[in-house]
Amino acid sequence: MKQWNRIVAGVMSVSLMAAVTACAGKEAAPGEASKASDKPVEISFANWISVEDATKEAYSKLIADFEQKHPNIKVKSIGIPFAQFKDQVLVSSAGGNPPDVTMANQNFTAAFVGAKITEPLETLLGKDVADDIVDGSKSGVTYGGKLMAMPWTPHPNALFWNKTLFKKAGLDPEKPPKTWDEMVASAAKIAALGKDEKGNPIYGIGENSASDSYTGNMLLRIAYSYGGKFVNEQGAVVYDQGSALKDSIGYMKDIITKKISPQGAMQKDLRGMFANGTLGMIVDGDFGRTIFRTTSGKNEAFDKEWGVAVIPPGKTGRSETVFTEHQLIVTSGSKKKEVAAEFVKYLVSKDAMLQYHKMNGVMSSRKSIASLPEMNEDDYARVFNDQMKTASALPAANPKFDNAMKETASMIILATEGGQSPEAAISTVMPKIKELYK
Repeated sequence: MKQWNRIVAGVMSVSLMAAVTACAGKEAAPGEASKASDKPVEISFANWISVEDATKEAYSKLIADFEQKHPNIKVKSIGIPFAQFKDQVLVSSAGGNPPDVTMANQNFTAAFVGAKITEPLETLLGKDVADDIVDGSKSGVTYGGKLMAMPWTPHPNALFWNKTLFKKAGLDPEKPPKTWDEMVASAAKIAALGKDEKGNPIYGIGENSASDSYTGNMLLRIAYSYGGKFVNEQGAVVYDQGSALKDSIGYMKDIITKKISPQGAMQKDLRGMFANGTLGMIVDGDFGRTIFRTTSGKNEAFDKEWGVAVIPPGKTGRSETVFTEHQLIVTSGSKKKEVAAEFVKYLVSKDAMLQYHKMNGVMSSRKSIASLPEMNEDDYARVFNDQMKTASALPAANPKFDNAMKETASMIILATEGGQSPEAAISTVMPKIKELYK
């Protein structure tokens, strides 16, 4: 409890508390979702997609469609930037003002379950919905045998390449690298181009190296390609066993010190560089197309300048990657759980997912929807469906997983900015991670 109090005190946000308090309402009567005609009901939805340029338009259309279909239910958006999202939802919930529905991902859900702010969903959503979840996604949101979050959109990470830079570097612009070694060699050739006509440095590949948990997620993705794993079947940390982690940090140190990949980059930085033509390759999710169209300012015309393919296989001989899934939670503190569940069921419904897919290229975590022809209509969708077949869910069952991923990011910083060897960086950081998991 003392530790929890410290977390709350450390991230308390007066403005958020005021915003969420304004959204709180009276407890809904049983069956209120089906009797909404008696009086209007408002539910609050904490999310980050309403404040991101690439998704805010899709978000607005989804909410408008839901409210049209449910004319006496109104959705109050609580838009929170992704970097502050987990802490602010924990703060508002601990303060007695939880949103009715909140977004999450694999890093956040374990923390929300550990803080006991999640409501089991089997009964609220119904067996038809619960049984329709893709197996890999369902296992990642099941805690103690209970479904604690609804998988919404899985985002398997695949490889985007810039055809213009490939051609300038003497590479075939229509052929992405087929192996890990070929990918690294291609990246080096692109980086050798030096600078663009505006004097901006050109990098061959963008790997995350900022001090955030997403960097840790992507380091884990790399370690999978080298044959590593984070935890064993019993949940014990085994990340430092074998050579995979050492090889992964060695790869990061090599491409950053040789300026093949930028130093200290966050994913948003890499996306901007890919969109402005100064990055040869980037690993990103299925929403990448919309982000690159928007950020480049060229919209659909930019599609001619890049391609996407599955991650080239490395040491395992298999295309290794992770999917960073968006999930939905009905909070245990909500006083309108039935209405909140109606909203969740809409967001994962066929109508909503087809609309979201059309606008942002996202996939569905429901078997019946993921297999629809409309969700597999072009090469772009087919690449990500193929990538999903070999994508691994993040091993995020432990509530401290997000903290552990942020710690692992510091190994990259120690090796690239601190000059340490991969072995020294690992020996410095791994004891801290294992202490978190005790």
